[in-house]
Amino acid sequence: SAISESESHLRRPGRGFFARMRLLNIRTLPLLDFVDVLSPEEAKYAILSHTWGTEEVTLEDLHKPESKQLQGYKKIERCCVQADHDGYDYLWIDTCCIDKKSSAELSEAINSMYNWYYWADVCYVYLSDFSLDTDRSFIGCRWFTRGWTLQELLASKGICCYDQHWRYVGDKGDLAAPFSTVTRIEEEYIKHRESVHTASVAARMSWASRRRTSRPEDEAYCLMGLFNVNMPLLYGEGSFKAFQRLQHEILKISEDESLFAWSLDYSPPQIGVLAPHPSVFRECGDVEPVEDPRIRRMPYSITNRGLYIDATYQTIPIDEISDSFFRVGHGTSECLLLPLKCARKAPQNDLLTESPDVPRKLIAIILVPVPGHYDDIFARCLANEVMVCERYFQSKKLWHNNIFIQLPVDTAELSEAVENSRYFRGDMLC
Repeated sequence: SAISESESHLRRPGRGFFARMRLLNIRTLPLLDFVDVLSPEEAKYAILSHTWGTEEVTLEDLHKPESKQLQGYKKIERCCVQADHDGYDYLWIDTCCIDKKSSAELSEAINSMYNWYYWADVCYVYLSDFSLDTDRSFIGCRWFTRGWTLQELLASKGICCYDQHWRYVGDKGDLAAPFSTVTRIEEEYIKHRESVHTASVAARMSWASRRRTSRPEDEAYCLMGLFNVNMPLLYGEGSFKAFQRLQHEILKISEDESLFAWSLDYSPPQIGVLAPHPSVFRECGDVEPVEDPRIRRMPYSITNRGLYIDATYQTIPIDEISDSFFRVGHGTSECLLLPLKCARKAPQNDLLTESPDVPRKLIAIILVPVPGHYDDIFARCLANEVMVCERYFQSKKLWHNNIFIQLPVDTAELSEAVENSRYFRGDMLC
């Protein structure tokens, strides 16, 4: 199938391809030695996708005699044996093929990792908590809940799954249906990796919304390849700042307004326009960009006053759209209804909705003036409600103006709202 323009970087050397890639040389077994490559698309190698345990072996520890007793070393050996059996000379494993003491090498590796999985000839998925001897389904495995394994699932050309005893479970084609069920990713994107970057920003965020990482910043860093962006790693900045930086990078290259279509069950009275956490996209799997001639939009930008946007909007009484007006606490009776150029996908066989002559029911967010600031600075309110605004479009006048929308600030109130929403949506069960 055709490759979208946004994904064409995967077919030519790019920034990530010039990072040093350290591959295990399987031909040196039983000794574990390495070879360096600068162009992974020219090397035929296998790659491992797994979840980390308590006895992983790092690059520094690999040749220490005591490391051979660790489960992580045995995993490396068994993976090498499998790759050798399949005819590969080289293998990449994240535990021992990156010098994590070097912040520069770690940053280059993480920024390159999506492409490294993309160029691998095969990806071995090791399910350490699953055995073919049990009746339990493999879809309950921890592998499906981790942030880093999302890009490994989607970027890899071929996937072969193995249980904890390295017995073959199935490949990507055989397991696409159960993969789709547990990940809530449509089979199209699992089977055809070229289509991944054609999914909306909100849909891709929704794929990550239930996943977790050990380090909070990795909740953002593990998504860079999925959105074709690069940024420096700043461990210690926290999940919130890392995720804000990720969205800033997405805004630089994308006009997809589904980035703003998130919702938060427990919303503060006022909140910024960018999402505070990937989990708030949980209900956005069916959101897609649409073009509507009624919405005019010039390129928007991030400024020190917020998101500067060329807005087409309506002014309506806030009590028309929510009975929670008295809980908002911003002291105004009117709000701006800002339609976004995105909508939920039409149900299958809905011929009326799919007709090009019928306007799509656009998603809209609610904005209110920020007290004590200029009249052109707004904040999002009632973030627990994402409106479908077609009936307002049909009955009210549209206004057009340039406005600023505040960016979110990391506060205790916002952090509590995110955690409460994750608990309410069942995310804490992962």
